[in-house]
Amino acid sequence: MDKVIQIKEVSFGYDESLVLDNINLDVYEGDYVGIVGPNGSAKSTLLKLMLNILKPQQGNIEIFGQNIEKFKDWGKIGYVAQKATSFNTSFPATVEEVVGANLYSHIGLFRRLNQVHRERIQEALKVVGMESYCKRLIGNLSGGQQQKVFIARALVSAPKIIFLDEPTVGIDLKSQGEFYKLLEKLNKEMGITIVMISHDIGMITEKVSRVACMGDKRLVTHHNCCNVPLSEVMTQFYGDQMKLLVHHHPH
Repeated sequence: MDKVIQIKEVSFGYDESLVLDNINLDVYEGDYVGIVGPNGSAKSTLLKLMLNILKPQQGNIEIFGQNIEKFKDWGKIGYVAQKATSFNTSFPATVEEVVGANLYSHIGLFRRLNQVHRERIQEALKVVGMESYCKRLIGNLSGGQQQKVFIARALVSAPKIIFLDEPTVGIDLKSQGEFYKLLEKLNKEMGITIVMISHDIGMITEKVSRVACMGDKRLVTHHNCCNVPLSEVMTQFYGDQMKLLVHHHPH
């Protein structure tokens, strides 16, 4: 499979203190990568580097075979932040308006959405099962419903990759189960590459195809199909007291 992201010998730090030291990571087309690690292990920093929000102090990042500094086709990239910080849900916007807002970078801020754009919005909402909520105010939805809308917002630009930063924070268990089922659909049925940070180690290691373990300025990837127990890999980063608990969320 083709590499869609290649991180080569990247280092980064804040105030001259390294948080990532010479890390490497390849993400392939159709991958479902879960990024896990203790608090302060620079997971969100890594995500911001892949989104070109932060710049590496050393090393190189390529997206679709192109240096990230020269990459322009950001419509191929979708991003879903933590629900609590990604959107002001008290803002009087409808679901349709929230999803459509992601199209203005393509059509221009002062141009109106046409019928083709509205059809794309409906298609994106249909994928996540929220098409009947298009006229609802975003603030009147549950946490799980809001997060589905934010995924539709990412989908409306037809991305090849979706990045998610702890997207299940603050969502109830039933909605989390539905959320993971939706991600599986996007990955397996639609072929979208997914890179997700999660604090839910037990759940994410059951769902993803590869796990990127971060800690002590390092990154190690683990294939779920390998014979090496994941608990041994995780112990390197969390310590000997770490116990990996796999639990099933109800659907």
